Amino acid sequence: MRTTHHASGFGLVASRQSPAARTTGIVGVLTAVWRLYRNRCQIARLQDLDDRQLLDMGLKREDLHEALTSAFFENPGSYLTRASRNRANLFYRGVRHD
Repeated sequence: MRTTHHASGFGLVASRQSPAARTTGIVGVLTAVWRLYRNRCQIARLQDLDDRQLLDMGLKREDLHEALTSAFFENPGSYLTRASRNRANLFYRGVRHD
């Protein structure tokens, strides 16, 4: 038998997870889904603010819409953070973008 047969044989054995490890994994996934849902609810509440208040945070209504219509498993908060930072960078460079 060749060395390649021995080396490739190690990956064929499936590892079994303990019930505690499986439970921890499920709880972790459910926690992540709950956090994403809660973040989306908080971003939806930002729509109650007027345009001036949103601009004070460096955001526009279009940013909120983009964040809320993104894929569910993408973090919409990170999109809003990027949009706000980009708008702030433009402001400090002297480019007016409102």
